Amino acid sequence: MRILASADIHGNHGFYGRLLEIAERHDAQAIVLAGDLLGYPAGFDRAEEAQRADAVDIVGLLEGSARPIFYVMGNDDLTELEATRGQVQSLHMRRFDLGEYNFVGYQYSLPFMGGIFEKPEASIGGDLANLKDIVDERTILITHSPAQGLLDTTMLGTHAGSSSILEFVDRFNLWAHIHGHIHSCFGREGRHFNVAAIPAERAMLIDVDRMTHQVVSLTGSSEHNINRGGGRG
Repeated sequence: MRILASADIHGNHGFYGRLLEIAERHDAQAIVLAGDLLGYPAGFDRAEEAQRADAVDIVGLLEGSARPIFYVMGNDDLTELEATRGQVQSLHMRRFDLGEYNFVGYQYSLPFMGGIFEKPEASIGGDLANLKDIVDERTILITHSPAQGLLDTTMLGTHAGSSSILEFVDRFNLWAHIHGHIHSCFGREGRHFNVAAIPAERAMLIDVDRMTHQVVSLTGSSEHNINRGGGRG
């Protein structure tokens, strides 16, 4: 099974359109969006109003997908997408089965910018405990936050990842963990994939069965492969 994963798109409508095209071209079975999905279009007095309008437009784009789209929100999002069509599904605290695998989501990050999708570590740990009965070794966990110490180093050299997410992935031996949040740490460590799109406008095409991945650049109208990597180690 192939999935196309990205995060931290921040309202780039052209990127969303190209993402749908790439999913079609590579016959991805699903698209995964790991938070920070909305931007701030001009013409609004308040950031929340701008994002609510952007959410409506982005949902309109995504509902043209021929394949399921699973998403969580991120710390820079000020509202939900509120998709109404079955093909576009919020994963937060939910499970969706697809083939031999299942997708489970959680959208809160540690306090970072004072956003509505931020919680302290103890609260994140408590929320994740409520997911223990719906995960297994075939679970692909989608979060916005990284796991602590993995692909989570900020520009200040601090670690922004969650220790609760790290413990949850390891305790239940989850198949994979896909996230975003820290733009400069795009890449992979073992079963953890940071798929933050900006600043380079890129995504990951992940072969879930083989646990290999291909980095795809989506600059302008072009698409080209940057590199490949593999193994579930």
